Amino acid sequence: MNNFFLTKNFFQFIKFSLVGVLNTAVDFGIFTLLNYLFGEQYYRISQIISYSCAVFNSYYLNKSWTFQAGHRFNLIEMIKFLTINLISLGVSLFFLTLFHEKYQIEVLWSKVGATFFSVLINFIGNKFWVFKMLKS
Repeated sequence: MNNFFLTKNFFQFIKFSLVGVLNTAVDFGIFTLLNYLFGEQYYRISQIISYSCAVFNSYYLNKSWTFQAGHRFNLIEMIKFLTINLISLGVSLFFLTLFHEKYQIEVLWSKVGATFFSVLINFIGNKFWVFKMLKS
């Protein structure tokens, strides 16, 4: 492999990671704010809202900055992206509920554990399905 290919992929990975950190901050920030404002009993609703905000941020930044896929709207790509993120949201809700209700882990720590599993699903889906056709 040539150095250009390795360098470009490395910087693309760094960008993907930076977007992920920002998305996590958006998700956790909104989740924490909503739990503070409305109470912990609505943590599932808070999760859906906070996760959705992070998803929109993720799509825009990964499409335009990380993968430089342009700014034109692509319906198939958006449907794939939303599908992966709905699956990832379902996984996060499952683990959030499991950790918090079954294992009695504090809701914010439960969210940390749930986030680990949803990130795995999200990365695999985006890498091998959503942005698969984009040249790196």
